[in-house]
Amino acid sequence: MAHQPNLTERNGTFYLRMRVPLDVVEAVGRTHIVVSLRTKERRVALARFRLEQARVERQFEAARRQATETATLRRSLASGRLEKLAPGEIEGLALRWFEHAVQRVARTSRETLETRFADWDAILQELKTEGTVLTSPDPEDYEPTVHRTVDQLLLAAGAPPEPIRGRIQRRVRRPQIDQSTAQYQQLATLVRRGLIALNRDRAAQITGEANEIGTGRLQASDALGVAEHRRTLDELIGAFVADPGRGSRTGKTNADYGMVFLALREVIGGDTEVHRFTRDHARRVRELFRALPPNATKRFPGKALVVAAEIAVEKGLPPLNTQTVNSHLTKMATLFNWAVREEWIAKNPATGLLIEENAKTVREPFSPAQLKSIFSAPLYTGCQNDEAGYAKPGPLRPRRARFWVPLLSLFHGMRLNEVCQLRVGDIVERDGMPVVLVRSADAGQRVKSKAGTRIVPLHPEAVACGFLDFVADARQRGSERLFPELKQDARGYFSDAFQKWFARFLDGRGITQRGVSFHSFRHGWTDRLREADVPEDRRRALGGWADTGVDAGYGRGFPTKMLAEDIGKVKYPGVDLKFLHVRSVVNT
Repeated sequence: MAHQPNLTERNGTFYLRMRVPLDVVEAVGRTHIVVSLRTKERRVALARFRLEQARVERQFEAARRQATETATLRRSLASGRLEKLAPGEIEGLALRWFEHAVQRVARTSRETLETRFADWDAILQELKTEGTVLTSPDPEDYEPTVHRTVDQLLLAAGAPPEPIRGRIQRRVRRPQIDQSTAQYQQLATLVRRGLIALNRDRAAQITGEANEIGTGRLQASDALGVAEHRRTLDELIGAFVADPGRGSRTGKTNADYGMVFLALREVIGGDTEVHRFTRDHARRVRELFRALPPNATKRFPGKALVVAAEIAVEKGLPPLNTQTVNSHLTKMATLFNWAVREEWIAKNPATGLLIEENAKTVREPFSPAQLKSIFSAPLYTGCQNDEAGYAKPGPLRPRRARFWVPLLSLFHGMRLNEVCQLRVGDIVERDGMPVVLVRSADAGQRVKSKAGTRIVPLHPEAVACGFLDFVADARQRGSERLFPELKQDARGYFSDAFQKWFARFLDGRGITQRGVSFHSFRHGWTDRLREADVPEDRRRALGGWADTGVDAGYGRGFPTKMLAEDIGKVKYPGVDLKFLHVRSVVNT
């Protein structure tokens, strides 16, 4: 069995044992990390090993980031220009000072408590006096104490001291910092809060009203009131999902966001503070998506995405297409845009990562030869049935979803799910003409956008093929949906299974050209309208695209008769479907 670096076995139990990189040994505090994987089975150990190794590596990265941030902060302070620091960096300075102060006061308190002859009344009075000064409403009272502490804080953090002039060498050192800047005032405010918290806590210990300081009861973020920038990725995701201002989302969109959230949690960890998410993290998420195969969570249930990607690469599985990867990256950027808008972070590290799509992957319309091949299949000329026997010649001509869905898209340019979700009540008359209402009339229907809700007059060819008779039969049977054999998937779509079937159908007809799919009907339909000189605004109205014109939001739209005339201009030279007209069809 192949050796796995960093995986060891001791007394039958597997362990992760990793050497700590030299550059983070001091920060981590040890030279090796050892973690029990709590199993004696190698297969289980390998799965847990990858997750634990990723978690430990995130710890190393966090230590490096902290060291980098500290070095960057010291360089900024060394210039003497406090205004270069962001609000989060000022808060970080104050938090680190307070944490050290808590430890220092804890030691002082223990030493005092161990002194038998301490004048407790005098110490308590001194603390009360100090507290009165710090909480005074008059800045002249508390500023000298606060500013002395701030100055020492800045000097210790790397700010340059003021040059000493003259012969007086024993004066109190001060940093060469402009105290009028907003950054200095912010730091002074935070330090004052910390001094008040420390004063009250020490006084409470002497009076017996508190436990020993420094045990974790006195939290830095609570004392300074700067918990906001320490919010975690899990908190961000929860707030983003719960925000009512984002409006309603489809099941598919929510599922896609779920994949993005899963990838982010694996790459940086759900407990990682949001402000620590970097551009490098965003690129790592992008590379993970580029390596993942389609339906990764279904193909590899229970496995981490990183593991699924590794297996996919080893097996040579095709990765997600560029369009899907870009969709995931857009959603990641949307999440962090929300964080910027809500002031959780200052800037979005996940923008501008989209991958340029290869021109060869652009969707193409069906050629006349391909359309002939599609509509001369046994499904249209006579087959055994429209289930497993759809591709085998036979005496039957069944007319259900597999027959009508391609025809309706061919002549009306409707999107696949728009056709698959049609209800009997969506076929009505408007101004004496039969039309299709593309809409989301209930929870089982959805449209891609607001512009997708529209009225599409029926093409004469669809009427000639007997579509209205098909609708009348469904209405007489009491059916609510036109194609009840199509089932809704977990994401709320009726089109998923049909799309997969149609891909197999095209393959069986020898139509394997890259960029050709069911959506090619819509591309060809658009070309036919354009060739017929139908104006762009009416093409948009029929196709359900948003109109960007200044007058787009005015008026009631176009007359049904005008749109019906436009639809009637959709023709496919060389594609003759007269054999499908109702008078030519043998009754099944």
